[in-house]
Amino acid sequence: MRMKFPTHFFALPLGRFLLALVCALLLALALGWLLPPPVDLGVTPEKDLPLYSNPFGKVHSPFYPAELSTPDGKLVNWRAVQGALNCGECHLKETLEWATSMHAISDLDLVYDSTVQENTLASRAGKAGHGMEKGRWCESCHNPLGVLTGAVTPANSVQEIETMEEGTACVVCHAVNRAEPLAGNGALEIDINGIFRYSHPALIAAAPSRHARDMRARRSQPLMSDSALCGACHTEIRPTSVNAMTPPLNLQDTYSEWRQSPYAKAGIQCQDCHMAADPAGFVAALKRGERPKKTVSHRFVGNNYLLSNTGLPANLLSALRGGSPPGLNRLYDRATFKKELGRTNEAVVALLREAAELQVDAVPSTPRDGAPRLRVLVTNAGAGHALPTGPLDQRYLWLEIEAKDAMGNTVFHQGKFDEKKGEEDPNAVRWMKEVYDTSGRPERRHLLFDAYTLYYTRKPISPRQTDTVDVRLALPPDVRGPVTVDVRLWYRIAVQDILQNIENQGMGKVDVIIPPLLLKEVRHELAPRALSVHGGGNARGEKS
Repeated sequence: MRMKFPTHFFALPLGRFLLALVCALLLALALGWLLPPPVDLGVTPEKDLPLYSNPFGKVHSPFYPAELSTPDGKLVNWRAVQGALNCGECHLKETLEWATSMHAISDLDLVYDSTVQENTLASRAGKAGHGMEKGRWCESCHNPLGVLTGAVTPANSVQEIETMEEGTACVVCHAVNRAEPLAGNGALEIDINGIFRYSHPALIAAAPSRHARDMRARRSQPLMSDSALCGACHTEIRPTSVNAMTPPLNLQDTYSEWRQSPYAKAGIQCQDCHMAADPAGFVAALKRGERPKKTVSHRFVGNNYLLSNTGLPANLLSALRGGSPPGLNRLYDRATFKKELGRTNEAVVALLREAAELQVDAVPSTPRDGAPRLRVLVTNAGAGHALPTGPLDQRYLWLEIEAKDAMGNTVFHQGKFDEKKGEEDPNAVRWMKEVYDTSGRPERRHLLFDAYTLYYTRKPISPRQTDTVDVRLALPPDVRGPVTVDVRLWYRIAVQDILQNIENQGMGKVDVIIPPLLLKEVRHELAPRALSVHGGGNARGEKS
């Protein structure tokens, strides 16, 4: 017996569903017919870029000494790179947040740009040959699209496009297949060529779930919320190809610091704190033993309080950030950007201050001189990595200790910052990694191409650990009490010498002192019995 459908079948719920299904299938067939067939977008240097320089031999990838890679081992077609401004047409909030971040200016940042040029052009290792090609080691994280497309080579080999001005843009992270964080130096496999065909606005609108999958939504690519993704760039190891005088030199170990921390054991990832809508609030909750709800922001809040400081003169801030922000006057106006940059700066400062705790206790004087002594406890209470972390020849902490007598006169001062010279008292207690070149001279301009040996003035403090500093207060013999002692913990993003690279590279003189940021301050009052009749001499900070 043949089944007969009622004439009103397609008015029924099941009928409407089947009709929609048939239409979707027909649309899919039409799109498949209209779309051009898949094309191999990969660029082979030997065939497509005859001027591309790869002096390290075929045993290495064309990106070496960067650890970047692509699924097929080929370069990325520069015409296939989707810019952040394209993303901003639909994801304006996220794009504006990103534009205020250090990721957006990772290559344009004037301090970085001049420093990488000083390394590739003026260092001994750079002048020894193939300086720019060696620079791929730096550019793998600061200019990944330039490295992937073959733009980091002496002779122009690819055309300049808008996305080359976007630093670590959206597509860099959102096209990652895998990461090797312990290898570092940008050890990410990125499939930009593979998603090019599916990023047309019409196709995105027709199949948003496919777009989410292509752009590595967290539900389809768990790596997006895994610290391994961040660790691929926040691990810095100088390969022997850059300077053959030393074995591979570890210069940044932030991922390994996290990996060995209580945070890693508790499953707290880098993104949980640094991509939270309120990073300091998230960390404060963790310190209270809570597990706050995860939120997402693309400000990538870190430690650079200087290049997000809207209090700087507008022309100076713009110059230091490498010019106008991406998307200005297309996606947003200058006032909107300044407001968002201010919010990013507030988040950066709050996060830095949430990381450290400071405590001061008096300890018995020694019978030898009877001078008052303090015990200063600096605790890494909030950071999921060491404090400080990153390139520690530039990022550092120090203690300032100032004592005043009953009349308010300063009777002891160690660690004072000289605002004219841009440096602190050389007797200060510092948490810093000093770099020396082959001649044994200190290298304070971040010329890591020539780094030969490393020395910690004081090792960075591991997560949830405390470093103890014993301080002898060399007070005058006639000091009148009570004596109040202010202990301050300072953080600085870079030493003053690094600005010399800007002038050396012909970019002009930057007449600015890199300011430090006060993290914590504690006041302690010395009881009269703690004051000594012995004075003079210098104070020392000694690790207990």
